[in-house]
Amino acid sequence: MSNDKPKYGSDVMVEVLRRLGVEYVFLNPGATLRGLHESIVNYGGNAKPEMILCTHEETAVAMAWGYYCATGRPQVAMVHDILGLQHATMAIFSAWRNHAPILVLGGTEPLEATHRRPWIDWIQSAQVQAELVRNYVKWDDQPMGLESAVESLLRGYQIAMTEPRGPVYIAFDAELQEAEVPEGFALPDFSRFPTPLPPAGNAQGVRRVAEVLARSEWPVLLVEGMGGSPGGTEALRSLAELLGAPVIAVGPAFSLSNHHPLNVTGASEEVLRDADLVVAVGVKHLEFMLKKAPAEPTEFRDLPGGHGGHMRYGFQSIVREGTPIVRIGLEDYAIRPWSEAQGRLTPADFPVLGHPPQVLQDLVQHCQGLAGGASFRRRMENRRTRVQQLHETLARNAEVELRERRWSTRPISTPRLAAEVWEAIKGEDWVLAHGSLSGWEQRLWDVEADRWVAAEGGVGMGMGAAMGAALAYRGSGKVCVNIQNDGDLLYTPGSLWTASHYRLPMLTVMFNNRSYFQDEGHQVVLSRQRGRPTETSAVGVRLEDPATDFATLARSFDIYAEGPIEDPDQVAPSLQRAIQVVKEGKPALVDTVTQGR
Repeated sequence: MSNDKPKYGSDVMVEVLRRLGVEYVFLNPGATLRGLHESIVNYGGNAKPEMILCTHEETAVAMAWGYYCATGRPQVAMVHDILGLQHATMAIFSAWRNHAPILVLGGTEPLEATHRRPWIDWIQSAQVQAELVRNYVKWDDQPMGLESAVESLLRGYQIAMTEPRGPVYIAFDAELQEAEVPEGFALPDFSRFPTPLPPAGNAQGVRRVAEVLARSEWPVLLVEGMGGSPGGTEALRSLAELLGAPVIAVGPAFSLSNHHPLNVTGASEEVLRDADLVVAVGVKHLEFMLKKAPAEPTEFRDLPGGHGGHMRYGFQSIVREGTPIVRIGLEDYAIRPWSEAQGRLTPADFPVLGHPPQVLQDLVQHCQGLAGGASFRRRMENRRTRVQQLHETLARNAEVELRERRWSTRPISTPRLAAEVWEAIKGEDWVLAHGSLSGWEQRLWDVEADRWVAAEGGVGMGMGAAMGAALAYRGSGKVCVNIQNDGDLLYTPGSLWTASHYRLPMLTVMFNNRSYFQDEGHQVVLSRQRGRPTETSAVGVRLEDPATDFATLARSFDIYAEGPIEDPDQVAPSLQRAIQVVKEGKPALVDTVTQGR
């Protein structure tokens, strides 16, 4: 950072980012950002924040997302006027849907119309740029002066980091960035603008929930993303152990160790159908978790990976009618009129609006005061015994399916690939940066909080999210693992340049089923319903003729790569060689050709 006072508006903006703790600015460059760009490099010395060059704005936003998932610290994605913003929209939408705080900074052509160049400055201007994303950011602004620009950055950071979190968009006039700082300009005292603490649940509501929990015979804790907030996993574990209650974790984000005897994720239908109380904590799509799809045509059930999610309607409740439901979280604060992401209105007999970790901590305290009687202890012990037996059964069943049914299949089965990756990394200091092998990594690996980033995202964001997490761990010696879908990487293949250029220590294992496989299921179901041939389900879906050689693609970016591998017995040695490269501080890719799921 230069010791000189900020001379230009963009210098001031960089100084604000530095004081906010921003470490990285992810960008694809553009003329409307040239002021900020130059200031980051020459005023800021390209350090805290440091620029990370991306080949697509979707990758830039995804990297900011992945870095936040790994560290809890929000970063900046810079996008050039309406062109870069349009490229970034899918990633911004996904960040909003998943409550990821990202500062998306844009540049505008001169707002004073008489200062615009003919043609180019006009065709890239809009009134106002934020209209492109206003429906799926928490807040947006287009400040006209330097003092208001500073306030916008401060306010944007506060809003992004206030629960429920999410992205914000701020557009800066190119002339404002390049104007000289007026005499006497001073920055405010940043210590006076802290991020608000998250809201706690209503005390009376929490007490009511504790009372029904203490009376329940078979309460089920349905949880999502508890590891994403300090104290969340600890509070969940304390409550589950106090009650002896089964825990079902939703989604890829970490909530509870898969080795905890009360974690019965994978047996949701068996657990929920007997529930006399469901406690949903931080669950975004509750209806989806409480219902099951109807039976599907035999032809589709027999396909590898076939499941009921391809049916359009006819979903049936798993829980018994009238089962009381507790809903804890802040999702209601995130509802917007444009998006229908909130899903159908689901009954919630005991709604508690509050930050999940805090509400669970309060529930533990209240339940401890209600847990002294013999009746409570008897029910708790009976539940604990039943849940532990179910936990052990799940583990045995996973091993049976892996070893006896899917070990030697070709192409490589997802459980076999998950097992081979686990065997390769379990002796290393590893972390899962992104991705999933149809959930098998959660069944076969040791899932612990310090090993699990698992940044999720929309289609096309996988490599970017993984790279953001790998950047966070660069220099730590960790082996960052990215389970990368083939179709997802084909949206942003240029992201491999960024991984190579910045020496990101990441092992990418391709989940290469050579298909947009989800849609094969849709085609099979609909063809069957219409009495038409199902053999055509791959037309317009399969990624074959040619099949992409991701190893050759990676090598073209100077990344160590092996594959394509179709023989499951060849996976282990390839992974071992690739891990050695990652331990040297460089990226590596192993292209494995797999079953559909």
